[in-house]
Amino acid sequence: MKLVTPKYYEEFKCIAGDCTDTCCAGWDVDVDKKANDYYKSVEGAFGDRLKEVSIHDDEGGCTFRLTRDKRCPFLNSENLCDLFTELGEDKLCDTCAEFPRFINNYGGVKEMGIAPSCITAGEIIFAKRGMMEFSESSIDEEVEPNDIDPFVYMLLRRARSLSFKLINDKDYKLGERVAAFLGMNRDVQRLLDIQEDEQIGNVLKAYEDKELVDNAINTIRERRRETKKLSARKLGIPAEAKYFEIMKHYFDAFEGMEVINPDWYKVCEAVDNFYKEIKSSGKAIELKNEFNEYMGERLEEYEQLFNYTIFRYCLDAVNDYDLLLKAIICIVWYIVLKMAGLAVWYENGKEFDFDKQVDIAHLYSRQFEHSYSNFEVYNEKFVTEEIYSIANLEAICLMLD
Repeated sequence: MKLVTPKYYEEFKCIAGDCTDTCCAGWDVDVDKKANDYYKSVEGAFGDRLKEVSIHDDEGGCTFRLTRDKRCPFLNSENLCDLFTELGEDKLCDTCAEFPRFINNYGGVKEMGIAPSCITAGEIIFAKRGMMEFSESSIDEEVEPNDIDPFVYMLLRRARSLSFKLINDKDYKLGERVAAFLGMNRDVQRLLDIQEDEQIGNVLKAYEDKELVDNAINTIRERRRETKKLSARKLGIPAEAKYFEIMKHYFDAFEGMEVINPDWYKVCEAVDNFYKEIKSSGKAIELKNEFNEYMGERLEEYEQLFNYTIFRYCLDAVNDYDLLLKAIICIVWYIVLKMAGLAVWYENGKEFDFDKQVDIAHLYSRQFEHSYSNFEVYNEKFVTEEIYSIANLEAICLMLD
């Protein structure tokens, strides 16, 4: 089997008790069958401790019962793992051994990366510049049976490669690149929906043509110029400022929402306060432009976010044929991070350092990517609610430039 990872993957090392957060609190710890079988064999006082907190399931695994403050029962006062120190690293369950890594299997290819849900991983991701580069190696693992269509797989690999190129093409503003990325994935999705897979190559060929992309983006620019001419008398602010109200709703809570880290509420509060300010002052676009100027070259951090999300999500469409949803996930991730950054920058007296960017990303990653129930609800919203429509996503990204 071939293993594919971003080149920065090997840079990640857990810093354990030195971390400003912990990956062992706020969520359930699901233990796989192999690890649970071993834990059940442990004797003595530590074995009794394992038995006391293990809630077994019907598939042979278990879940550790969290403490009252939602910490793993094996996370000690120094934020170190008692399982690790008592039994050894090789006895950790898959959940603990792999975090913050994610794994996507595509037959004879396994892809692994790191997620910004871990602050240390986020520091690595956002510090990079340029297009994501990869390392490939052979690993001694058997290929598991799968239903992946090899023809569709190769087409979606090509689409993902093109997505990287579009997002990293500095001839255009990021919002324009996002619009092209969204358009390409939308056009491919239309052919997937009607099972015209053999036509997808023609779509990709068109978006690989620089001249055609130029024409498409010029059309987008003209459409935006026309939008700017629309009256905003009811709002009393530039027409594009109306999209801040839409973005504010990307932070809305919903019934049954799991909150992994309460600090997420602080981010949502900053966004709410910022919206109230721009609604009363009418300075939404002015402040957005000032934030972009403040960020300067650090705006490339958002390109790195796209590199991460495109790698993690887009090829996974080979399993459900929902490529457009994967593109929407990437774009909403960007909008949320940009809006949150703008709000926190304003709240902090127009200061916003790299560590704060990483912190917001780690909170959203945990809230969105590491809660199965939240992830499912958000994905349903992305395809059913108007605030996440293609038109709104494109307009918001263009406005954020």
